[in-house]
Formats: sequence, structure tokens, C-alpha cells
Amino acid sequence: MFTISTYIEKTKDKGFGVFTKEYIEKDTVIWEFIEGLDIKIHKDDLEKLNSTQKNFIDVYFWKEENYYYSSCDHSVFQNHSSNPNSITSGSLYMVASRNIEVGEELTVNYSHFDDCYTEYAHTFIQ
Repeated sequence: MFTISTYIEKTKDKGFGVFTKEYIEKDTVIWEFIEGLDIKIHKDDLEKLNSTQKNFIDVYFWKEENYYYSSCDHSVFQNHSSNPNSITSGSLYMVASRNIEVGEELTVNYSHFDDCYTEYAHTFIQ
């Protein structure tokens, strides 16, 4: 879940994105996995889901080893960038990779944490 104030807004070329309502200094933790608020599903549990539910997981979850993760907040709208302003520290934390200005879109490089990145990387703008 984000540890900072954010909002969703339409972007120029990526659909919707998440933007910060506050100035963020480099190395500030901006997101952390919080059990009970964020979601962690074992890959074996996907068999119990129908196709609509599996499709939702394909869009809004990321995979690390045997688990799929998602957040309950605006972070599901965080777009990919090859030059992101936030970086992950495993599946538990995300920090600002540089100072981030108020109103700036929050981006992350999906390849740094999503084991399935190569399967869908061609579907979005770098």
C-alpha cells in the first residue's frame, strides 16, 4: 500500500496513471506490502478461480516465484518506465529512486519485480 498521498488521472499515452499529491525525497519508502490490506495468492490457488477472476489477476497482479501480489490502493495504476522514479526492494518495499515533484506520475520498471514481465512487455509503451 502506498505510504504517500496519491491520485489517479488519465495520462497522455498510457491510459490511467497514479500521481503524487506530495513532494517525495529520494530513498523515501513510498509503498510497502501490508498483509491484510494487500493481496498475496499462491499459484496453486489460481485453479479455484474462474476465467474472469484469472483475467483480473493477469492485469492487476505481479508474480514473484510461487506467489501473485496486488495492492488494494492506487498502486495498481502505476505504469511501467525504463527510467522509473521508484524502484522495488523485493515484493515488500518500493522507494523513490530520485526526488519526485508534486503532481508527477509515479512509475516503476516492471522487469525488476514481475517474473512474467517478458510475457506482456510488448503490450505497453516503454
